[in-house]
Amino acid sequence: MKNNFITKSLFIYAGISTLALCYSFVSIHDLKESFDEITVKRINIVDEKGTNRIVISNQERIPNPIIKGKEYQRRMKPAGLIFYDKNGDEVGGLALSEINGQGLHALAFDYSNADAIGLLSQDDKDNGKNFKAGILINDKDLSGKPGSNISRMKLTTENGNAGLIINGPDEKPRISIVVDSIGNPTIKVWDANGKVKNAVLK
Repeated sequence: MKNNFITKSLFIYAGISTLALCYSFVSIHDLKESFDEITVKRINIVDEKGTNRIVISNQERIPNPIIKGKEYQRRMKPAGLIFYDKNGDEVGGLALSEINGQGLHALAFDYSNADAIGLLSQDDKDNGKNFKAGILINDKDLSGKPGSNISRMKLTTENGNAGLIINGPDEKPRISIVVDSIGNPTIKVWDANGKVKNAVLK
């Protein structure tokens, strides 16, 4: 009689535990909360299949880039935000980093294998005398080599010198329009051999 009681008790306990576990799983899975403030080291936003679509991370936990399903070593470890396509490949992001005492902030959108367009700002954290900001536009490297692109246009200001440089498909400058830090404009045109064909200075 005592054994039957123990057996029934264990059976009831097991049933209640199972129901409680199932309820907890459903509750956590469907959990919806509102927060005024949250402190985390990394957030992964995933699709219904669990594939990363957006990652927000500190520099220690930033994931390596994934191109065509393969993971590569990241050249620098910034804090920031990374965008992914439906296959989980990196397609751009926001990077906040510091290199050799200079703050570097960049927003980039990618082709399937490398950067397509980027906005950047950079300045010297120690004295602020060296600074740079601009827009970089690249052609796609049709070889498909990961991390490879072709620099075509740069619109930048650097230490007071503002300019537009347009490169040929070989990445060599062909046209530049620059206004320096004291207001002097310069226009240069290069031929295929790298010689200046025409220059205007006023």
